[in-house]
Parts: sequence; structure tokens; C-alpha cells
Amino acid sequence: MWEQYPEIRDRLEKVELVIEQNLKSKVKPMEELLYALSNAGGKRLRPAFVILSSGFGNNGDDNILNAAAGIEILHMATLIHDDIIDGADVRRGHPTINHLHGDKMAVYMGDYLLTRAVMLLSRAMPEERMERLARGIKSICEAEVEQFYSRFHYEISLVTYLKRIGRKTAMMFSYSCGEGAFLSKTPYEYARILAKFGFYYGMAFQIQDDITNLTRDSAETGKPKGNDIQEGVITLPFILAMRNSSDLKECVKQMFLEGKPEHKDIMCITREILHAGGIDGARTWIERYRQKAKSMLMSLPNRREKEILAALTEQIGH
Repeated sequence: MWEQYPEIRDRLEKVELVIEQNLKSKVKPMEELLYALSNAGGKRLRPAFVILSSGFGNNGDDNILNAAAGIEILHMATLIHDDIIDGADVRRGHPTINHLHGDKMAVYMGDYLLTRAVMLLSRAMPEERMERLARGIKSICEAEVEQFYSRFHYEISLVTYLKRIGRKTAMMFSYSCGEGAFLSKTPYEYARILAKFGFYYGMAFQIQDDITNLTRDSAETGKPKGNDIQEGVITLPFILAMRNSSDLKECVKQMFLEGKPEHKDIMCITREILHAGGIDGARTWIERYRQKAKSMLMSLPNRREKEILAALTEQIGH
């Protein structure tokens, strides 16, 4: 996706080198797994946001590349832990570590990546900024635990859902923008705006991801269609559809009481969510957050980075 933005593509290639250098291990089987994981695909949006946000300051510090790499490694760690919790067999079209090597090895790998990320970020950022990172990791963990304990609870509120994705997903996009701006000595006013932009972008991004889980096949997404329903995770399309259809709500209640949904149940519920307006309603929320993100960009100086951020915002959902 970065071919049309060669200036970002070139810097992301340098980030990839930093990631590769920091995933080396004396334990060769681990190093081989880490190499396969880092080359399994991904848009590298979070490191790109570090780089793009740094463009509003003095954009030349090597620590920006280190921070971008550290944030991506941290993201990789959270994905491994997610796959363990979800019992996922596939991620980005490739078998997960827990599927290939078991949960125990996957836990070790996720923890190793987490420590490597913290080591790299601590070299890139001053000590006082590391507390922000710690709070961010804490927030992600709390959101994941909340989601775990609310599985198969069909009466999750809209507010609960929005708070959850704010802590689980949007916060990391906000952090990426904020730290990129900080490291490049971007004026405080612009850094604050960029952090808000990242948050709104992240909210729209996660809602789109939840829609994609219901509407696109595994060949496109790299993970099973309807996996959220199977795991009992109630997302925005689900919430909005049940608001519109008492029959759907009762059906879901019975389905969850009977245990983990089967494939035929998932396909049926997916169709009902679509018919009850859950997908269209969720797209309205995407547009709401997209407009909030775009309004943040209006206050930034006119630079190439601003154009790219605006274009990326428009691409959500398309």
C-alpha cells in the first residue's frame, strides 16, 4: 500500500531493518520463528504513523526509526497473545505460532517480543516518556481482559464497546502519532492534535475491522469469517443489529446459551446482522470518526505528511 508514497516506503524499509536486527536471538529456533513472524505481512500502519507525525517537526532523528520499530514489535506481541486467547489457527493467511508450536511456545514468543519492544523503545525515548508506554500496555491488557470476561454476554452496551476499542486499538494509534511528534520536536499544539487524530483514526480502523470480520472471506482477511461471533465477542455491527431486531436478540441469546456457535449458526447470524442494519449502522460510526480525524488534520500546517494522513483516513472502509 506504500508504493504510492515512496518517501514513507523508503523509511519503512529502514524500520524493517531495525526490526530484523532486534529480533535476533542466541536460540536459533526462536530466531527462525521470529523471522517468519516479522515477514508474515501487515500494513505497518503504526510505524508509518510515527514517521508521518514526525514530519511536522525536525524529521531526522534515528530514534524515530527505533521508536517506530519498537511500536511495531509491541503490536506483534499483542497479536500473538490475542491468537492464544482466541485459539486462532490463522493470522494474515499464515498458521499462527500457537497452532504450529502450541500455546506454551507462543506465550514465550509474545513475552520475548514484549521485552524486545520495551528495550528498543527505552533506547529511543527519554525515561519520563516510558511511563506513557507502560500506561498504554496496561490499558491494552485491561481492555483485553474486559473483552474476555464479557464474551457471550449479548447485552454489551455501545458505551462499553467504544471504551474497549479506544483502549485496545485507538490508544496505540494515538501513541504512535504522539511519540513521532515528540521525538521530532514538533510544537506541542501540533503534537496534541496528532495524538487526537491517531485516536479517532484508530476508532474508525477497529470498527472497519469488526465489519470485515463479518463480511469478507478468510482468503481476503487472513482469518476465519465470523470468528468474532464464534468467540462470543460482541462488536458494533452486532450491537446495532440487536437494537433494531428483538428477534435477532432472542436468537443470539439462545445460541449463546447452547454453547459455542457452529459454522451454520455463524453464517445465519451474519446474514441477520446485515439484514437488521448492523453493518450500515457501523459504517455510520466509521464516518463519524473519520470526520473527527479529518477535522484534526485541518489544524495542521500544509505538508506532504498531512496529505498522506488524509488519504489514509479516506481509505478506511473502501
